[in-house]
Amino acid sequence: MIDLHRLRTNTKAGLGAALASLALLTLFTTGCPARERDVDIATRNGILLLGNKVEPLDLDPQTTTGVQEINIHMALFEGLVSPHPETLEPEPGVAERWEVSDDGLTLTFHLRQDAKWSDGQPLTSADFLYSWRRILSMDLAAKNTFLLFPIKGARAFGSGVGEFSSVGVQAPDAHTLVVELERPTPWFLSMLMHPAFYPVPQHVVEAKGGTASRASGWTQPATMVGNGPFRLTQWVPNSIIKTAKNPQYWDAANVKLNGIHFFPIENLGSEETAFLGGQLHMTDALPGNKVRTYQNQTSPYLRVEPYLGVYYYMVNTAHPALKDPRVRLALALSVDRRVLIDAALGGVQAPAASFTAPGIHDYAPPPVQSFDLDRAKALLAEAGFPDAQGMPRLEILYNTSENHARIAEVLQAMWKQHLGVEVALRNEEYASYLNSRDTGNFQLARSSWVADYPAPAAFLETLASWSGNNFSGWRHPRYDSLLKQAESVADDAERNILYTRAETILLEQAPVIPLYHYQTVYLIHPAVKGWHPTPLDWHPYKYVSLETPAAKK
Repeated sequence: MIDLHRLRTNTKAGLGAALASLALLTLFTTGCPARERDVDIATRNGILLLGNKVEPLDLDPQTTTGVQEINIHMALFEGLVSPHPETLEPEPGVAERWEVSDDGLTLTFHLRQDAKWSDGQPLTSADFLYSWRRILSMDLAAKNTFLLFPIKGARAFGSGVGEFSSVGVQAPDAHTLVVELERPTPWFLSMLMHPAFYPVPQHVVEAKGGTASRASGWTQPATMVGNGPFRLTQWVPNSIIKTAKNPQYWDAANVKLNGIHFFPIENLGSEETAFLGGQLHMTDALPGNKVRTYQNQTSPYLRVEPYLGVYYYMVNTAHPALKDPRVRLALALSVDRRVLIDAALGGVQAPAASFTAPGIHDYAPPPVQSFDLDRAKALLAEAGFPDAQGMPRLEILYNTSENHARIAEVLQAMWKQHLGVEVALRNEEYASYLNSRDTGNFQLARSSWVADYPAPAAFLETLASWSGNNFSGWRHPRYDSLLKQAESVADDAERNILYTRAETILLEQAPVIPLYHYQTVYLIHPAVKGWHPTPLDWHPYKYVSLETPAAKK
């Protein structure tokens, strides 16, 4: 069992610091290496080598939701608009220009005449009609359907009511797409950059099983067709995904890389070793107990950047031991997040007493779940478990990762020492973990959410009853009602009041236990240029390049 007192007094002593220090001393030395490193060869050939954490479930942008899948989608596809590499402001993508009506309800997009799929076939407005109909189809059962709900009639059709003709999307001709919204949505253009809005190739999807087919094989290298700056060339499961520059991309002349290789390295220590050994240009993350070592070394390879995301525990509210919101809130209030972050993550993350990340459109989320041990104990007693007497043993589910394991161990210790609650740990590989989460086979599950666009709704709608990403079993009519009211309010201040009321309900009911708001922590090779810090950790690959260091004299 972890000693919390020791954690509080000795959190600066990161595990493995000596090994990391030694590795840093030998990284990119000036001496002549015995053999040329993989990154040197790849840099010379314009191939970016990226750690990408886990094996993707699929490469279909309409059925997958993980960040690691999105990283690959953004290489293979492009939406109507594309993110600016530094600000993420919407720039022309498949649409070369657009107009927004004075009332903000109608957007008219003019598609490029030279937009093509990677097999050379023309990309037209009909492809967007097909794709948006597909993701809204109940037969596909896509989890990100709710992202299209700002479109007029999309919520009803996505719920199985009416025909697609009632949805506010029309294609007057092959290169014009007209979108009608239910109400003015200031961030809708930013939403269009999300993979849920990407076009998928009808001629390929239909040949491989049709609209409702999942994992049908159309995303395999032999048949995969996209419209992004890169095309898929190889996929070796649990080993590597290779892409090459797409010559059919409308802006191919300005794509600087010749390809990107994605490596699904689930073990953070192994990923760090691969970087230090010259096998990667960039890691996806860094073991939490190594962060201070890199900081103390003032390492030029360490990046710590803000990120609109939250790491939290999802609570299965249908489980008998966790049906009572007082029990759930007691668990949330008994977590000392500062100690947790210092002990498990090197102290670089921001404690989260709310679900929504702060600083979005002047929204100040309510800090309902701040550490309050006295109230936590009182709530547990009110629920019939004074000093945890009679409280069933709980279980934490997490997928394989040193950081996830360390966080679970610290929480296990806190809940035992603060409340007397016994907690077991259950580690599963990523695919098994997702299946357990999706089917409700968990009590407390490690979860994370990264905003799909910069607005409070991007967080709060995740726990709405209509969200395909709400696996907690929690449903609250008042919460849903407040979110719907907020959608129809034009004034930011008034809308934020409604969001505050909704989030207060969410945090007091505690189907989620937010632990920290993200900062991205990773290692990057100096050859990588054009990789800018962005709040969604999106990096349009067309702007990224590799620069060979000048030869030493």
